[in-house]
Amino acid sequence: MQRPLTPAQLAELQEILQDEKTRLERTIRRAREDGPIELDQQAVGRLSRIDALMNEGLAQGSLSRAKEEIGLVNSALDRMENGSYGFCQSCKDPIDPNRLMALPETLHCSGCRT
Repeated sequence: MQRPLTPAQLAELQEILQDEKTRLERTIRRAREDGPIELDQQAVGRLSRIDALMNEGLAQGSLSRAKEEIGLVNSALDRMENGSYGFCQSCKDPIDPNRLMALPETLHCSGCRT
């Protein structure tokens, strides 16, 4: 069984999560400011329209992923505040600090991950 996180490890992980939250907020804000692509059907050739529509789809996918990721990051920060961070949500054992360093928003230990 793993040991719970030390205060220093917890502080480092909190900083990583805060930095990731800031990055994701910036990404979401930029995507919202850019808004949807508007095409002038007369001025843009067929291939350019297809390319623009593909780029719009990629941008929407990226925005959707960023929203999902920020939800996971916020959830991890909430767990830090209530003292449940670093413990597997399934078996309640401490999560390996190396796993948390790689995936600080993870909910499960290596044994319980789905």
